[in-house]
Amino acid sequence: MSRTRLHTTLGISIALLLLAAVLAAGADSVAPAAPQSPPEQSKVWGAWPVLPWDDQSVGPSPFARVLNRRLALARRGKPGEERRYQIKRTNLTVDRQGAVINRIVAEGQLHRTLLREAEPGIWVEQCEWERFAVAQGMTPSDYPTPQELPGAKGISFEFSPRTFDYVNPPADFARVGDEMSGYLLKVLTMDAMGWDAILLGLREEKGDKVRIGDSWRETKWEPWDITRVGAEGTVGQYQAGELQVSVVGLTRFHREPCLLIWFSMEGNKVSQKMENPMFAMDMQATEYFRGELVVSLRDGHLVGMELSGPLPCVLKLGFGGQPPTEQPVGAIIQQVSMWEIPAAPQKDSPAP
Repeated sequence: MSRTRLHTTLGISIALLLLAAVLAAGADSVAPAAPQSPPEQSKVWGAWPVLPWDDQSVGPSPFARVLNRRLALARRGKPGEERRYQIKRTNLTVDRQGAVINRIVAEGQLHRTLLREAEPGIWVEQCEWERFAVAQGMTPSDYPTPQELPGAKGISFEFSPRTFDYVNPPADFARVGDEMSGYLLKVLTMDAMGWDAILLGLREEKGDKVRIGDSWRETKWEPWDITRVGAEGTVGQYQAGELQVSVVGLTRFHREPCLLIWFSMEGNKVSQKMENPMFAMDMQATEYFRGELVVSLRDGHLVGMELSGPLPCVLKLGFGGQPPTEQPVGAIIQQVSMWEIPAAPQKDSPAP
């Protein structure tokens, strides 16, 4: 598979962004960390600030072994293993001075089951939406309560990180009902599965094992078309900009020892155009976001993830057959959180 398929992608009200990444870990002998060259300077933000790591090994300490070791990028499991996740996306539309105009909230629960190991550390999974809800608040003070859409329950698809279409997931989103709601579930699916893509890219870039402080930067991407939900044709195009990923440390979540990863994606070009008898939209935008995710050190499964950032845009809307006219919109600010719903408590495992 080419690197251009290992991507993040977008979404905005009707189709916003996703990015992906996971990291798994395994054991290795303790060795001094090799000196690392300074990371390349971002072409968008310039040089990053001082980062909270260096190339020096930790001295004698109970923590030295785990902090100095190399960690394996592999998912370890067995067929039939199940995980459930809650995901929530909030899109804030703001005016040209940054004041909130309205908000869209979409959330869902996703069930993931390991089917088979396609190759070492890469698993094919069956994924199924157990719940999907959405709401829109039309005033700055209106924080709406998402209402469940029964048509989304049971929508399923097969997922393998190397071959999955992250921009146009292969699921019947038209079952949700109206096209707008179908797009929102499509976006939530892009969000939910996109975290896995960077794990595969990081593994191919850095090898099977990484240290705290390892980083990866990518700027060469092919554009992707965004297809319609429930009909032929496309509604836009997404051109990724600059991706940066850094392995930054260790943490814990739900009694799970985890690896912590930072990521950013800057300067993504987004264009979307939709028309139907009731509604027309034309949008040109540039996207920026940063986030973090945590991955289990026990077996490499995803534990928790988050991203946020602005999508400055020129947005034109038309209603009731009228041609689109420019709106007083400055940007759409997106925030996505996804976390594992913990199963029954497990016994503490020894430090890796």
